[in-house]
Amino acid sequence: MSSKVYLVYTDKSIDVKNKVIKLESSIKAVTVEKLLEDETLTSSNHVIVCADTKSIKKVFQKAHNDDFSLSLLPMKNQNTLRATFEIPSKLEDALEVALKSPAKALDLLYANDEVVLWGSLIGDAPPLTYKNTSLVTDNSFKDRYQLLVQAFKKFKSLKQAKIKLITAKNQEINTAATGVVIIEHDNHTCASSLVKDALSLSDSKLSALLVSPSSIVDYLQYLYISIFKKLSNKTLPKSVGFIKSESLYIETTPPLKVTIDAQDAGVTPIKFEVKEKAVRFSASKEFWEKSKEGTSDKETVKLSNLPITSEDVDYAQETLPLFTHAGEDKYKELFASLREQGRVESTFVVMMVLSTILATVGLFLNSSSVVIGAMLIAPLMQPIVSGSMGVLRSDKSLMKTSFKTVGVGIALVLLTSSIIALILPFHNVTNEISGRLHPSLLDLIVALASGMAAAYAKNNEKIVGSLAGVSIAVALVPPISTAGIGLGWMNFGMFYHAFLLFLTNFVGIIFAAALTFLVMGFSPIKRAKKGLSYALIVATIVSIPLYFAFKSMVVDSNITSALEKSEYTLDGKDIKIENVIIEHGDELIVRCDFLTPRLLKQSELDRLKKKLEIDVGEDFELEAMQRIKF
Repeated sequence: MSSKVYLVYTDKSIDVKNKVIKLESSIKAVTVEKLLEDETLTSSNHVIVCADTKSIKKVFQKAHNDDFSLSLLPMKNQNTLRATFEIPSKLEDALEVALKSPAKALDLLYANDEVVLWGSLIGDAPPLTYKNTSLVTDNSFKDRYQLLVQAFKKFKSLKQAKIKLITAKNQEINTAATGVVIIEHDNHTCASSLVKDALSLSDSKLSALLVSPSSIVDYLQYLYISIFKKLSNKTLPKSVGFIKSESLYIETTPPLKVTIDAQDAGVTPIKFEVKEKAVRFSASKEFWEKSKEGTSDKETVKLSNLPITSEDVDYAQETLPLFTHAGEDKYKELFASLREQGRVESTFVVMMVLSTILATVGLFLNSSSVVIGAMLIAPLMQPIVSGSMGVLRSDKSLMKTSFKTVGVGIALVLLTSSIIALILPFHNVTNEISGRLHPSLLDLIVALASGMAAAYAKNNEKIVGSLAGVSIAVALVPPISTAGIGLGWMNFGMFYHAFLLFLTNFVGIIFAAALTFLVMGFSPIKRAKKGLSYALIVATIVSIPLYFAFKSMVVDSNITSALEKSEYTLDGKDIKIENVIIEHGDELIVRCDFLTPRLLKQSELDRLKKKLEIDVGEDFELEAMQRIKF
């Protein structure tokens, strides 16, 4: 039989058929049904297909069996088909590609006995089946944002199923996922963009992407990466697993809906298989260049971020939680470390006493370097972080052990520092001591940030050394040492303010560290509610005096700023106010320096004081020193 070119069409593509015949009268037009019945087709024939998706698949299968070459001529609404096979949108250009491009061997993906043209979806895996907007250079942010909203709305309906996978090399994998996307080559979706470097037109392997977000937060991160970010293709989002194999059997509990080329194809189980170089296909240069060629017997399995253990799989099947869940294997090591560090040991006692000596002496010496040294060697942060985990998980044993250790540490510091205060013949309040006597909400903010950093560093070996910096930032031992000095001097006001600063740090660290551990998945929210509620209540109570102190600090700052920025003139004398210090007793006291060209008389001082009281907005007692500038 001589070489012939057939144009295969259906009722829906008659208009395209008529246009093609006008352009190329030598082409023989036949219906899909007639072509499928034709047993005279040989390898010398070429078939151009312009039909619906279902018919195209049948022609592909016949080409596989009868070894004739073929090409595609999509209809107007077949955008996905056109994009997948890089077919020009203009009919004349598409026809030229179909007739003149050399036919090359192309792998075919089958789902059971059905050809897959551009992809299959098991379950639900937004946004992997969506058009990849990040590949379109002129695509607006608004379009991507709409895709993000569309995918995010699905989180309430996302349910993970147990999935059993068997690869071509009989590797059995059990995991859980909301859905699986199967592709054979680049179909311009988010899925193909994530594994673009792994796709090939003739490597005899399919690519499977499994979506298994462990939490709503995890899902949001995955959506952002899939829709907005261009990856290096070697890095997959945390919620995505990847398998590359010649075949893949998929079984799920419960059965999941299967969609092939956007058409319903029943439910699981289902088997996908790639037929190597199954058809000879004529396509554009862009189509062949977009994917690397080559074959390899090696299978690729990247599922490290997906549920693997039976506990992880069972947990994943529950409603998608707000935060990630850390499995038993993950937190066993951390729990063992926290329990060990929460105990009272001789090393802890020795280091607490030594750090207290350093801190107390440093406070008297007014030496910040000595005080910082005491912060670095003090081991009090460790049992506090351990206690925060106990609070989070309502673990009475861990809480009891940790808080007992903290209590012992506090007692040691108070006892040691009070004895030192009694022995040393000093009773002056240095700047280092004074700095621990005015706790406010700002100190609580520092404690919260430090608690978060401590919990995060505790679970990350790469930055565990940052705990030393956290200890400096939050300063646990110096406030207790200051409180101990207050006890030694029998100054209970000093004890109260210094110990309030420690309580602020303690409560802030407990609450923030527990919250951070929750976000990292070390406890379900249901279990964490009780402990976090108690911690929040205590933090709120401690915040009450801190709020009033902060309010007073704001007032003092406003007074100081108002006075130091103002210049006054009395009887030809320019007066500048410097070094303003505010004190609160029975009356508001303002201490400052007056910088003047000549000494002020009593009457001038009285007039100046009235002006200052008007600017400040309240009466106060003034203590001023006059300095002459000449």
